[in-house]
Amino acid sequence: MNLHFPRPLFTRQELWYHAVMIPVLFPAGNYLFLGERYFTNPALFSWGTLLVAVLYVLSLVVLTAVVKIIFQRFPEEHQVRQRNITALLAVTTLTVGLAVFDVWAYSRFRIFERSFTWDTVREVVVLGIVFDLLLCFVLGIQYTYSRWQENQTEKEQLKRAALQQDFDALKQQVNPHFLFNSLTSLSVLIGQDQREAGLFVDHLSKVYRYLLGTSRQPLTTLASELTFLNSYGYLLKTRYQSAISISVAVDTVWRSANLPPLSLQLLLDYATKYNIVSVQKPLSIRLDMTPAGELRVQYNRQPRRLLVRSATDELATLLAKYAALSAQMVVVTEDEHYFTILLPLLAEGTVVTS
Repeated sequence: MNLHFPRPLFTRQELWYHAVMIPVLFPAGNYLFLGERYFTNPALFSWGTLLVAVLYVLSLVVLTAVVKIIFQRFPEEHQVRQRNITALLAVTTLTVGLAVFDVWAYSRFRIFERSFTWDTVREVVVLGIVFDLLLCFVLGIQYTYSRWQENQTEKEQLKRAALQQDFDALKQQVNPHFLFNSLTSLSVLIGQDQREAGLFVDHLSKVYRYLLGTSRQPLTTLASELTFLNSYGYLLKTRYQSAISISVAVDTVWRSANLPPLSLQLLLDYATKYNIVSVQKPLSIRLDMTPAGELRVQYNRQPRRLLVRSATDELATLLAKYAALSAQMVVVTEDEHYFTILLPLLAEGTVVTS
C-alpha cells in the first residue's frame, strides 16, 4: 500500500506543533543540563539554545522518520494497536540513545561545565518520553486525518466513476448512431418488403427492451445475452447483408451461467467499428465455449485503415465491467488472422461486492 503521508517530512500541522513545543522544551532541557545559570548567563543562554536547537532537530528528524516508517509498515485500520505499540517501543528505545548522545554533547563543551552522568541521562529520558508520547499522538492524529482524506478522495472518485458509467450506459441505451442506422435500414425495408420491415421493428423493440431492462444489472444469464444477440445480430445482418455472419455454438448446459449485461453487444460493436465489413471482405464472428468453460468470441482480423474517433472504447468498457465484478479477467489475444476474446462465465457467488 502506498504511503499515506504527504511528501514533506513535516506537515503544516506538525510544524505548528513544534512551534508550540520549542518554547517549552528548550528551557526545560537546558535547565536540566545547566540549572539556573542558563537564565542568568547571556553567553551560556546563547550557546545552550543553539546546541539544544541542533539536538532537537536531530532527534525530531530521526524520531519522525521512524514513526512514519512504522506507520507505513502497519497501515491498515485493524493494525492500530500493533502500529501504536511498535511506534512507542521504537521511539522509547531511540530516546534512550538520543539522551545519552545529548548528555555526551553537553559534556564536550567547556563553557557548559558539565560532565557526563547517568543521573542526567535518566532525567533527559523522562523528559524525552513525555515528548515521545506527545509526538506519537500528533503523528497518529495526522495519519488518521490523512487516511480519512484519502478515503474521501477515493469515495469521490468512485462516485464519479459510477456516474460516468451510468451516463455511458444511458448513451448506449439511446445510441443515436445505432438508432439512425436502424431507422435508415427500416425505411429501405418498408419500401421493399413490409414483412421484413415488421420483423425488423420487432427485433429493434426487443433490443431496446433489453437495453433498458438490463443496463443497470450487475449480471445477466448467458441465455439472455444470446437471445439479445439473436435480435441485435438480425439488425446488423439487415444493415450489412452478406458482409457479416454470426454463428453460435454454445451448449445449453452453459446458458444458465452469468456475465455482465450487454457484453456481446460491446464485442460486436467493437468488431464492426475496427474491422472492414464488406461483401468483398466479410466479417465472420463465431461464439463457442472453451474446454475451461469460457465463452470464446472470435472473428477474422481485417483492420480498417481509417478509423472514426469515438468517445467510447467498447473493449475497455467490458474489461472495466469484469474488473468491477470479479477477480476473473477477460483474456484478449490476436494474431495476423484472428482476434479472440475469452469471457469468464460467472456464478452469483463470484461477484465481488463492495
